[in-house]
Amino acid sequence: MSDFIELMIMNHKFVISSDKDKRYLERLASYVNAKADEVTKGTKSVDSLNVAVLTALNIADDFMSDKIEVNNESKRVLDKVNNVYNYIAKSS
Repeated sequence: MSDFIELMIMNHKFVISSDKDKRYLERLASYVNAKADEVTKGTKSVDSLNVAVLTALNIADDFMSDKIEVNNESKRVLDKVNNVYNYIAKSS
């Protein structure tokens, strides 16, 4: 069942309907606000649309960087597993 949850993001109130835990959504809003604060401090722009778009780009960059890192680590682990498998297969 969806609940309505009120979140403050960039000094704007958003009421959303979600099945997610309220604390989780509040953590997401806090993360977005922290990223928006970083953008605001790093630019001269006071236009909320510009800040929102730059914030979204920064969050997307964080996400993609983490995704690439996880993929690279998964490939390294798979290579090691294959090496161990090949070693065992040759020893049998």
